[in-house]
Amino acid sequence: WGVCVAYSATRAPFVLRQLSAAVVRLSLEQHGSRVVQYVLKEAGNAGIDCSAAVDRVLGGGLEELALHRFANYAVQVALRQCGAGQRDAMLGALLPRLLPLSASKHGSNVAEVVLSLASPDQLDAAAEPIFGGGDEAPAALRRLLQHQFGNYVLQTLLRRLADGPRRAAAFAKVREATSAENYGRSVLSR
Repeated sequence: WGVCVAYSATRAPFVLRQLSAAVVRLSLEQHGSRVVQYVLKEAGNAGIDCSAAVDRVLGGGLEELALHRFANYAVQVALRQCGAGQRDAMLGALLPRLLPLSASKHGSNVAEVVLSLASPDQLDAAAEPIFGGGDEAPAALRRLLQHQFGNYVLQTLLRRLADGPRRAAAFAKVREATSAENYGRSVLSR
């Protein structure tokens, strides 16, 4: 924690530089992930460029980091603190992997952050494999409704969809797929 206190007090550029060089390795360790989160938050809140660290996260196996029990927290902070271009790159990499992320305790947290930061067009694209007319959409919706973590991702997606026919149709599909064996009633009540 000495690194966190030192960075908070000094905003020393070498701390962020060293953290950026080792961000992937640190993110995979319990205490290292906490240091990464703290320093990235501090840097972002102070308006300090943390793009080098985010570049390393992007190139360090983003989906694997998002699924990791410690690194997922660093990915969430990176998503919130990075610049628009890097955020678009991260969203572009993670949105197509929404269903696998949703099926993981740790990945589902990242999936919810991804949905909270996605644009309306990105949300529509994310909703298509779940609520669209494709052959696999009903199975994808059932998987999310039956999954102890996936149902929270589904709730976030439904909350973020713009009011209108698309959202109404999505709720109708959830109602149709709701049963006593899934989380449908919980999803609809929120």
